[in-house]
Amino acid sequence: MKKLLLACTFLLLNACATDSEKQTLETAQKPYVLLISLDGFRWDYVDKYKPEFISTFAKEGASLTSMRPSFPTKTFPNHISLVTGSYPQHHGIVANKFYAPDLDKTYYIKDFEAVTNSDFYLRKPLWVIAEEQNVRAASYFWPSSEAKIAGIRPSFYKKYEHSQPHQQRIDGVLAWLQLPEEQRPQLITTYFHDIDSAGHEFGQDSPELIATIKTVDDAIKQLVEKVRTLDIDVNIVIVSDHGMDDYPAENYEYIPAWVKDEFKVAAANTIVHLYHNEDSKITTEQALANIRQQAKHYQCHLYQEVPAKFNASKSQRMGDITCFADKDWAIGFNGRTSHGDHGWSQFNTTDMDAIFYAQGPAFKKSYQMDTVENVNVMPLLAHILGVKITTPIDGKLEKMQPLLKQ
Repeated sequence: MKKLLLACTFLLLNACATDSEKQTLETAQKPYVLLISLDGFRWDYVDKYKPEFISTFAKEGASLTSMRPSFPTKTFPNHISLVTGSYPQHHGIVANKFYAPDLDKTYYIKDFEAVTNSDFYLRKPLWVIAEEQNVRAASYFWPSSEAKIAGIRPSFYKKYEHSQPHQQRIDGVLAWLQLPEEQRPQLITTYFHDIDSAGHEFGQDSPELIATIKTVDDAIKQLVEKVRTLDIDVNIVIVSDHGMDDYPAENYEYIPAWVKDEFKVAAANTIVHLYHNEDSKITTEQALANIRQQAKHYQCHLYQEVPAKFNASKSQRMGDITCFADKDWAIGFNGRTSHGDHGWSQFNTTDMDAIFYAQGPAFKKSYQMDTVENVNVMPLLAHILGVKITTPIDGKLEKMQPLLKQ
């Protein structure tokens, strides 16, 4: 009823206004974006497991058949690609754990000091650009949102708590959207980790994964339905960072043990980064040749020679040698650590593909496009918010613009 009264009032005022007054009224209607991430929600989970609310939301809104993640198909690199419009080689977070030679520091997603060190982040996320233009932003969890990047954090943000109940996240987002207009954030991000965790621990088609998807679906339904009762129209965008797949327990190949004596090692299972020690007795090229002779189910490259399609060869934060496991194989030094995983190439399988579903005043209804890379999400959201992009990005608005109402 409140929405109807507001709409009628606006129409009445608009009908009676001069052209300049109409422009003032129109610009007064602030755009809002709620960006929701479902970590590890594979592109085909809607068809495979049929979560009731998310399935309907996808069908009735604007969507992609799938969304292609950036390399590597890991959590932090892709969440930051989504909000910077940049490949990891440009925004700086090239893995969940890596060594940065330019800083002589190691980044690890479970190290709060590292995660909040703004030196690791080389491009501005959307909330920083928005805040610079007096568009308020808020983050109820999102990788990098706790760091003061370019001297700026979102106006409102929460320190990440992995075990925080869904209800607190829902209530927190709703509280921000109910603030007085002059305080209310126009961009809000929030994040749910549960599906990724279940996929790792229990694998595809497991009762635990199916139950977790149902639980998250219920939470998203509650959040979206409550947002829709508010006196503002919010563009709601649901994404994920990557897909997930199982691999057999026996499909694990050990990297030669001597490598640990010559290189710093970061990450494991699907991608391993090797950083050459200064006191090593072997050159990087010699080590690469030796590893390649023994490797059966993985390929290794000098970082400068990583195939161009991965957009990864320009960052020294990649290992001097980076090793890629073949699909459905894992590699490392410690043995298998999970039932399901991600991180494999996004080009030889759709299992790593993610989702993009959107509804709201900016988006078409019941419209779907083919697969698009996730670096194109940020310029789309900036366009909706009316924020001018003032930093280099890799994404392009035109890749996603057909999803928008003309």
